[in-house]
Amino acid sequence: MSRFETTFRNAVANAERDVMIEQIRSNPQMSLAELGKLATGELGSLLKGITIGELLGQGGGAAAPSPRGAAAGKPVKVPRALAKAPEKAGRKGRGAAAPAKEAPAPAAKRGGGSKAVVDTRTPAGRDAYDQGMLNALKNAPGPQAAPDLSAVVGGTPLQVRTALARLIERGLVSWTGQARGTRYTAV
Repeated sequence: MSRFETTFRNAVANAERDVMIEQIRSNPQMSLAELGKLATGELGSLLKGITIGELLGQGGGAAAPSPRGAAAGKPVKVPRALAKAPEKAGRKGRGAAAPAKEAPAPAAKRGGGSKAVVDTRTPAGRDAYDQGMLNALKNAPGPQAAPDLSAVVGGTPLQVRTALARLIERGLVSWTGQARGTRYTAV
């Protein structure tokens, strides 16, 4: 299998996984029995890799950014923390990112939980969240870790990683390091 095909298949699998998580989250009235029925159908293999923590927004997989950069049209290397293979994303034992601390969110707030909740379901919400993330990086004294950014702009670890992936793809953010040592800087 070619490298492109592998990258493409991983991107599709990550997208399917993220859609499945969002659909389950957007249907809180779904019972565990109904969820169990999904696990025995066509979606069973996809559902088996999703953890309760991911459904609650406490860690999990991220959609990998496009392999092409918007700025120069050259391939963009994606940090491992942003481009997990779907089969590895749901494993236990690897430290999940710390939950977001309460902070003002640039996008519209939903709910009144103990941490800042941001709306990234609409294009306007994603744009506002991405702009808040970019502003936080521009105002930072140096390279920042994803949990540090989450403390400033709010959002779940999944929302933070996905926003950073979009900003990297657009050529607005660069990164160094890998896994927990990954640090982000505004370009």
